[in-house]
Amino acid sequence: MKTKLLILVMIFFCSCGSKRTNDSSTSNSVIKIDLLSEPGPKVQKLSEFAANVEYIPLQTTDNSLMGGFISKIVIMDKRFYVLYRFELLCFDKEGKFLFKLNNAGRGPEEYTYISDFDISSDNKNLTILTGKKILLYGIYDTGFTFQKSIILKDPNPWRVSIVPETNFAFLAIPPWRGTEPTLSLLINTAGDTIHFKPNCYKYKMVKKNNSRALNEMLVYSIGNMICFKEEFSDTVFYVDTKDNVFKPRLVFDSHGTLSTAEMRGGLKTLEKNTTFIGSIFETSRYVFYWYDKWQQERPINNLILYDKTTEKKYKLDINNELKVELKDDLSGGPDFNINFLNHYCSGGKLFSFVEAITLKKYVAGEDFRNIKVSDLKKGELKKIADSLEETDNPVLIVVTPKK
Repeated sequence: MKTKLLILVMIFFCSCGSKRTNDSSTSNSVIKIDLLSEPGPKVQKLSEFAANVEYIPLQTTDNSLMGGFISKIVIMDKRFYVLYRFELLCFDKEGKFLFKLNNAGRGPEEYTYISDFDISSDNKNLTILTGKKILLYGIYDTGFTFQKSIILKDPNPWRVSIVPETNFAFLAIPPWRGTEPTLSLLINTAGDTIHFKPNCYKYKMVKKNNSRALNEMLVYSIGNMICFKEEFSDTVFYVDTKDNVFKPRLVFDSHGTLSTAEMRGGLKTLEKNTTFIGSIFETSRYVFYWYDKWQQERPINNLILYDKTTEKKYKLDINNELKVELKDDLSGGPDFNINFLNHYCSGGKLFSFVEAITLKKYVAGEDFRNIKVSDLKKGELKKIADSLEETDNPVLIVVTPKK
């Protein structure tokens, strides 16, 4: 696959910036968003974009005990897969603990850490990325079963996604050094390269010890598409499963303000009004995106909700902890508190967690008694809170956006 002819063809079709493919049907579906245009009114309540909110207690057992930071959550076929420290825990849609993977170690079937993971669209396969190795597991009613490992070459990927309805995995490689030959790679389960996108943004590191951000390669899924954005590009691409080619999905018009490879390498300093897109998530109707705009040597954080139906933008408030607090005026629960820089978005839904003790105190407080939602919703939430011990696992909050 890595013949000179193939490389020349791929370089020809490599899209830097906002270039498009010649596929007219794809071009017509490309969504354009003005990054710097002024948004409309602030979104402060879940009802402004959400259709439903669920509170799901995650069963607490000796094998499923969690406390502290949860790295990622994936929803697939009415199951929740939660990455906590070195463990991957599986719960059903009611929050019942089913099984987990705890295979930390240095053996051929083990991992020293989990960079990322994904679940196949048929809920039968788990893919784990750990350093230069991919571990493949089958998913059964009783747990995960190891199948094989794939050893990768330099440089290390940081994100892995299983392309729906295929046996391909998409690997996202941040520009760790600036000289990587590719940043976006599609492989099969044998480790063979199916397609790749050459690095159009190479640079040499002039200043030593430049800071690195783990969200420089953004990857998310919508429907049966895997989408990705490279750091210095204004375009979100998707993997077209018809021909295994990367094609444009979204274009952010940054008016030339996006940070550049020269800035990353130290050849050029950050200028006033320089922008950096730090997070993107898309649902059937909305695009959520986080970007920083540098003003007087400090970044101004912006979180935007873009409505694809009306083509309008709205701003969400960000607190000092870089989290968004939205009033739950649908179920009457505590503020929905989400950090969009975390991996708490999957399957077209948004997730957050509330500690059991926090939920119990909230339900016993004045704010809960005074909130104006249906008695049925308040009764359901109170029943959940009363069933919890203060030391139980956090309660999962699932928000389903409007379609």
